[in-house]
Amino acid sequence: MTDSERKERRSQLERYRVLEEETTDPLAAGLLRDIVLELETQLNELPQQRH
Repeated sequence: MTDSERKERRSQLERYRVLEEETTDPLAAGLLRDIVLELETQLNELPQQRH
């Protein structure tokens, strides 16, 4: 994964975190929480690029 792809993934994760915090619907909050956890897992499992 390139640096730009990694940055985009982090940006996406932050957008979902904000949505999760702002939603008042319990079902939507649960689904967003699952998405956030999945994105965090994916980012943590990716090998770090070294320059």
